[in-house]
Amino acid sequence: MAHRFSWHIFGVVVSGLLGVGLLYALLAQEGWESVLQNMSAFGIWPFIGLVGISMLNFVLYSLRWTIILHRQVTEKKHKLSVWRMYWHRMTGYAVGYLTPLNQAGGEPVRVALLMADGVPGKSAVASATLDIAFELCSYVVFITLGVIFALVGHQGGSGTLIIMGIGLAIAFFALLAFFTALGRGKPIAKPLFRRLRLDRVKRFRGVERWLEETEELMHGFFAGGGWVVFGISALSMAMVAFRVVETLYIAWGFGVTLNFAQAFLASSLPGLALLLPIPGGLGIFEGGFTAVFAALNVPMDPLAFALMIRLRDAVFIVLGVFHMIRTGSGWVLKKVKA
Repeated sequence: MAHRFSWHIFGVVVSGLLGVGLLYALLAQEGWESVLQNMSAFGIWPFIGLVGISMLNFVLYSLRWTIILHRQVTEKKHKLSVWRMYWHRMTGYAVGYLTPLNQAGGEPVRVALLMADGVPGKSAVASATLDIAFELCSYVVFITLGVIFALVGHQGGSGTLIIMGIGLAIAFFALLAFFTALGRGKPIAKPLFRRLRLDRVKRFRGVERWLEETEELMHGFFAGGGWVVFGISALSMAMVAFRVVETLYIAWGFGVTLNFAQAFLASSLPGLALLLPIPGGLGIFEGGFTAVFAALNVPMDPLAFALMIRLRDAVFIVLGVFHMIRTGSGWVLKKVKA
């Protein structure tokens, strides 16, 4: 156990150093003084507004997780409030952000925080697993839509808005159909995993087991709950689509007006970095904005844009860590280690 843990720490350090090196190269190429000057032009009040918008989006994340937990427990004392789940979710985000797993790295901490509030371990694990599964499904659909749109074309105008509206509707119903199939007990992810012959890769065998267990959990969660399927699908798509709003707002703070197509691509394609095993997608995330802004001819400093998001994330990390310390970091870390 200690040997595996040491290798995990080694992997975190190496991937983190690679990210730092790439970020340093990007900043050196763009010019440190230029990037800092562009960031300072954003202004403190627009930044406070960005944090407020993002914290509002966190309410949707917390609401989805609350719905999931309430369907996992029977006793009223275990049905925590949205506000309590909000802070637990913030802590999970903070911890996950600092690990190579990014989207899923904070789940053990979220489970530990629920157990600290008296939620049975099995229900805590199930709720966190389902929440991250729904998050990954919607996130992959969102990014896939961005990739498809980038391949088809990214011209602006009202026609683009209509196309993207149709695209979002198709993505929503695809997600709805996926969740409905799972609710009816039809496995999808595991057969696809085997069709791609990933089950033959020894390193991915644990992933196959996780997919099987997760699909069973999703089947039990959705069974007999048509409105739950619709509600979770709508919440999941709304949360990832909220990234478009944040992108439009940040661009406005820099004095640049993006069309819907530019905002959608800028909010989806760089997100691929968060699926890579690098803490916070460091370096790759910034490089993604550099590539997308260049392709779209966006007249804005991509590094200043990306680092403004990093500053917002730093606020969330501080809030999340503060909540973990206030809750009892010793107890939480003990549970995470177990």
